[in-house]
Amino acid sequence: MKQVDIYNAYSTQPEIEKLFVEGKASVANQKLKTLVPDHEKTKYDYFVLGNMLFQNDFEASYNYMLKAEQRDPDNPLISFERAIHEHRLGNYAKALDYYLRYQKSGASKVNVIPDAYLTHVYLMLGQADKALESWKGVNFRRTHTAVEKAMYTIFSKVNQESDRQELISKIRLGEPLRLCDLHSLDSNWEIDWWNHTPKKSYLEYDQKLAESILDPASALFKYVQLCQSGSKISDQQYVDELNKLGFFSELPESSELIYESLRRAISTKHTTPDAFLKTFEDKLIAFSEKYPLDRKYFDVLAFLYSSSGNKEKLKAIDRHGWKVLKLEKYAQSYLASLDPGSDEYMTALDESLRDFPFSIGLNIYRLSIEKQRTRDAFIQFAAAQFANVKNNWAGPYRLNDYMTNLKYELEKLDK
Repeated sequence: MKQVDIYNAYSTQPEIEKLFVEGKASVANQKLKTLVPDHEKTKYDYFVLGNMLFQNDFEASYNYMLKAEQRDPDNPLISFERAIHEHRLGNYAKALDYYLRYQKSGASKVNVIPDAYLTHVYLMLGQADKALESWKGVNFRRTHTAVEKAMYTIFSKVNQESDRQELISKIRLGEPLRLCDLHSLDSNWEIDWWNHTPKKSYLEYDQKLAESILDPASALFKYVQLCQSGSKISDQQYVDELNKLGFFSELPESSELIYESLRRAISTKHTTPDAFLKTFEDKLIAFSEKYPLDRKYFDVLAFLYSSSGNKEKLKAIDRHGWKVLKLEKYAQSYLASLDPGSDEYMTALDESLRDFPFSIGLNIYRLSIEKQRTRDAFIQFAAAQFANVKNNWAGPYRLNDYMTNLKYELEKLDK
C-alpha cells in the first residue's frame, strides 16, 4: 500500500473519529505519527505527515517537513511547504529563499499562490519594488477568491481540536460550566475565515458528557441546558430562564455564560451596564483574577468600564488584554486612551506594532503620525492587508486596491 493510501485509510477509521469526538486529538495524532515505524519512514511519509498535522500540531508538522527536506532537498513540492512553514513563523528571509527555489523549478507555472505569498514576504522585507513586480503574476481580478482563501493557511492560528481537548479535560477535572464554552466552540466550527458550521457528532457527544457528569435536577445542569438551547429561544425567554435559576442574584462561574447572559439582559432592557457593574464588579474581578487567561471575563469588564466611562479601570483591562491575552483589539483600545502627542503614546505604538505587525488599526495610527519613515509605513500598511482579507471579502477595497495604492503612494514619495 502506498504511503498516501495508508494515511487516508487511517483517517477514515471509526476508532480515530471516536478519539476526536471524545476530545483526544493528541492521542489520535500520536497514533498517526507511529502508523509507520520511524526506521521505515521515507521522505513521502514525512511529507504527508507534515501536511496532515499542519493545523493540529504545527510543531510536529514543521519537524516532519524538515526531515522530508533532508531526504530530498531539491524537491520543489517540499521547498514550497518549507516556505509556507517559515512564512507562517515570520521567518521571511528563509521563506523567500524557499519560494524562489520553488519558482525556479518551474513547478509554479500554473499556480499563482506562490506569487501572492512572495508579494507579502517581499513587503515584510521592505522590498516594495519586488513585491509590486511579484503581484503582477497574481492576476488578482481572475484569481481573487483562491488568493484570499490561501491567506488562511499562512495567517490563521486556530487549533480547535487542541482547544476542544483542553476544554473537555477541564470539564472532567471539575469545571462543568466549561460545557458552555464547549458548546459554543462546537456550534461554530471554523472551516476558514468565512465559513463556520456545527459539528454534529461533537455536539451529540457534548450533550452526553453533560448528562454523565451532572445531576439533571441541579442548577448547573440547567445552566448548561440553557447554553445548549440558547440559539433556539428568544432573548426574553433566555432572560426569564436566568431569573428562574437565580443568575441575577449570584453569577455562575462561567465567562461564556456571563458574556451571553449580559448581552441578552441588556438587549431586553432587563439591566443596564451601570447596574450590572455596580452589582457584580467585585465578583467579575475575582473571576478575572482566578482565570487570568479567560478572555471573556475581560471582554465583559472592558465593555462595562467603557460603558460607564471609567477610563482608568478600562486602561488596566486593556493592558492585560494586550500583554497577557495577546489580543490586538486591547492594544488598540489602550492606545486610544493615550495622548497621541505624548512619548508614552509613541512608545506604546512601536511596542504594539512589534506585537501585532498586521493590525490595520495600529498601522493606520502609524500612518497618521509617521514623519520620518513614511515609506516604511505605507509598505507595512499594505502588508497588513494580506493577514486581514477576512475583513475585506465584501469590499469596498481588496488586496489589489491596496497594492495599487502602495504603488501610487511610493511614486509620489519618489518624485
